[in-house]
Amino acid sequence: QEREGGRMKEQHLGVLREDPHEDVRALTDHYTVAAIASALRDREDTLQHCAKLLSDNRLDELSKTLRPYEPKYIVRRRQSEEKVLDLRRGGFDNRSVELLRKGLNRLPRRVSTAHSKRAGVVLPLCNVDGVPCLLFEKRSRALRAHPDEVCLPGGMVAQGDDKSIVQTCLREMEEEIGVNSSSVNVLGVLRCNWGEVHHLVGVAVTPVVCFLGETNQLDPNPDEVAEAFTVPLELFLDRDRWVHKQHYAPIFTAGPHLIWGLTGYIIHRFIIDIVEEYNVLFGDES
Repeated sequence: QEREGGRMKEQHLGVLREDPHEDVRALTDHYTVAAIASALRDREDTLQHCAKLLSDNRLDELSKTLRPYEPKYIVRRRQSEEKVLDLRRGGFDNRSVELLRKGLNRLPRRVSTAHSKRAGVVLPLCNVDGVPCLLFEKRSRALRAHPDEVCLPGGMVAQGDDKSIVQTCLREMEEEIGVNSSSVNVLGVLRCNWGEVHHLVGVAVTPVVCFLGETNQLDPNPDEVAEAFTVPLELFLDRDRWVHKQHYAPIFTAGPHLIWGLTGYIIHRFIIDIVEEYNVLFGDES
């Protein structure tokens, strides 16, 4: 019931987040069973205490006990704990990049399983004229697999040549759009749900988040890439720009091309799990 919304969906309540599905996901991903059980026990004790106060008609004490759960106090408490990602001074800088690195490192580790096919993709962060952006490719129409589709730089692991998934990602990105791997700041792995990824593509794909710095000129390989383009990060935080359909990956509609499938899934998870953990400030905010 709670995973589908239940009472929370009707009343727009939440423990960590207002959206009921994301609230349950955040709880199960970031807290141990023991921690959740202890919190549930505390909440049950509070409810039983409130029921006793009501039964005894001790309304003043009941009001005092329940006051911290009023929406205005919950909002105030969450704002006081808010972390800020300040992108107003020319986009991504050293401080904001380190905050994102810490966010990636805090993600819960997933149980890995053996896969016959492994691949890696880069989720490239960059600045374009001081605007924080994400970089994408549009695949060449001449390719046999997924021609003319929007994707992230990356490809299959070269067995025997690639010593790590990061090396796979950096090698493929350099081959596809000419970004020198020595100039790339690797922030970490975006740990996704392996089951969801495998359902989308049938391959174990590992997204690696990297910062490319100021990106104005790229050199796409025309045999593989028809176009390289960027989309401002701010657009991805506008939920009206996303389309959600049951059993399908989220679709982003605000860029020059639709972003869907595995790429849409990865970007959406990055926004939800990493970026939206912060209060993000952009250039037009004071």
